[in-house]
Amino acid sequence: MKTRTLTLPARIPEKLRLAVCADFHSANREMHVDRTLERLRAASPDFILCPGDFFNYSDEFSVRDWSNRHALEFLAGAAVLAPTFFSLGNHDRGLSPENRRILEDAGVTPLTDEFTRRGPLVIGALSSPGPIGRHKLRAEDLPSGAFLDGFARADGYHVLLCHHPEFWEPMVCGRGIELTVAGHAHGGQWRLFGQGVYAPGQGMFPRYTSGLYRMNAAEVLAVSRGMTNSMPLIPRFFNPTEILALDLIPEADA
Repeated sequence: MKTRTLTLPARIPEKLRLAVCADFHSANREMHVDRTLERLRAASPDFILCPGDFFNYSDEFSVRDWSNRHALEFLAGAAVLAPTFFSLGNHDRGLSPENRRILEDAGVTPLTDEFTRRGPLVIGALSSPGPIGRHKLRAEDLPSGAFLDGFARADGYHVLLCHHPEFWEPMVCGRGIELTVAGHAHGGQWRLFGQGVYAPGQGMFPRYTSGLYRMNAAEVLAVSRGMTNSMPLIPRFFNPTEILALDLIPEADA
């Protein structure tokens, strides 16, 4: 795993660092929680954003289940380092009241089609509709996103957690939401000549797999390659796992 740092100008009064931690996939045995938390600590984030795929079907099982223990341990450890926000991915499915309480007791702020304010930031999260097959995005895969209108109207610099990068173009663009952070694509699993080979929801040679994408001057999508290899039978190729650090720089200093 590496820490990759990218810089963005933003309408904020002072520099902020956001750490994006995506696709933990709790049952994956490659993850060493203590070592990963040390890497996160070294990044010195002001806020930690976790856009989904940490747990295993948490609407049906407790996030305290044995298979989820690593994810809960990581999130609780992250919350000690900086304010930590968690949103749902397709592997998390839902967030029962009990699981929400467990996360809140661990110091984590879970967000599901809602938003909250932290200093100059308005942080929101778009829910995942649940399992999506290995096909390209279809209209029926999209969640309602009804909360996005109110989120976009709120004063502040908007940061949206959205597990699925393929949702950004049809659902988020054009609303004035300055920054969307996503995972799910796993960097394209194999990267050849800077291009990911495959991503769920996008198919072969997907468009959104790693780094920054701009639809216009005001709206940016940041996609993390993820923290584990979620497909152990298909190794990652030229595609290291990562913590993505986003440095928001005041526009006057950019």
